[in-house]
Amino acid sequence: MNKEWLVADSMGNNHQISFRRGAFGGAKCIVDGDTYKMKSKNWVIWMADHQISIPGAQCNLVVVGNKVRLAVNGTYLEDGTPYEPIRNIPAWLNVLVVLNAVIGTIMFGAIGLAINALLALLTYKMSLSRKNNVAMIIQIVLLAVILVGSISIMMYA
Repeated sequence: MNKEWLVADSMGNNHQISFRRGAFGGAKCIVDGDTYKMKSKNWVIWMADHQISIPGAQCNLVVVGNKVRLAVNGTYLEDGTPYEPIRNIPAWLNVLVVLNAVIGTIMFGAIGLAINALLALLTYKMSLSRKNNVAMIIQIVLLAVILVGSISIMMYA
């Protein structure tokens, strides 16, 4: 995935900002030919907020999953919404997602993994939009359903 923007500084000079994702999960930000490696803030979903200093313009390259956005002077270029730093996803959410994926896959195979993947996307979206309580409830209910289903399968098998 590649994205490019042209940003004018305070003196009217254009600067080219590019985002390139590598084949093996790495990513880099290129500003006027200078390359900077980007690291994800999370080990489950790709999240990065890279600050770029241009004379007269403060830029932030924000990447969440496959969504790449550039904010200049506190405003996203795509839609004009105000820039907010990305929030870290709580560690408990990552633990619940991995636990649900492992148990769901062992007990229910591909169907368990698919259901967990869809609900994991929903809970990450909720967490990023500051609805951690709802995300926690979804993952705990999913864990309870998986455990009850697993126990009932073992009892009747």
